[in-house]
Amino acid sequence: MVAPRQLKGATPIGSVRCMTRSPRRLALALLALAGTASVPASAQISADSVRQRYDRQSKGAGVDEWAHQVNSDDPMERLKGVKSLSTSTDPAAVPYLVQCLGDPDMRVKAKAIDACGTARAADATPVLIQQLFLRGTDPELKQRILASLGKIGDQRAAKPIMEFLGRDLDHATRGTAIFALGDIADPDSIEFLEVFERTEPDPTLKRIANEARAKVRYQQTIKKTEAQEPLNTFLRPDPNAPPQQ
Repeated sequence: MVAPRQLKGATPIGSVRCMTRSPRRLALALLALAGTASVPASAQISADSVRQRYDRQSKGAGVDEWAHQVNSDDPMERLKGVKSLSTSTDPAAVPYLVQCLGDPDMRVKAKAIDACGTARAADATPVLIQQLFLRGTDPELKQRILASLGKIGDQRAAKPIMEFLGRDLDHATRGTAIFALGDIADPDSIEFLEVFERTEPDPTLKRIANEARAKVRYQQTIKKTEAQEPLNTFLRPDPNAPPQQ
């Protein structure tokens, strides 16, 4: 019987069978074939382009571009800029977000308020408090401000929020303000929350005040523990150490 003619340059059948018995050899062979294949120029990504993209993100070039958007006359462009700035971890984005807190477009302002809270931008605290007390600020926007102040956790906001709760507010805004005090965890708010819980007739608000007070006490306990741990670690006597003379 005549053996079948083998094509020129083809891998012998016996060699393929041999390689399939060894997964490692087969993988090496496939990698060698892939390395010889030509890649279209349009699909190639140069190392320089990757480096440039990284430098653009890490060195804040993106923030400069988004800052240009938030200064646009088009509110949709400003909104797009704020959304982009809200995704940045660069501290250079914070001043532009604070700037947008005074934007005349409610959509831009609302997004900036949320973004400042997510970024925990303490620099935004004075501006947010100022807008909280403005009579022209929409009640829904005030709730956003309170939620943002709670996320930021700047204790400078605790006293103004307690003063704000002395105003004639709707149920939802009062609840959001109490919740924010719990997140801020200022120890000076504990007594205020106790009085609020004792004098507030609404059971839901009483419960929120009780939970907020518990949260403040819990956070204060953690801080005290963290402050004492290094001293205990360094000053705790070693039981294996020889007795001092």
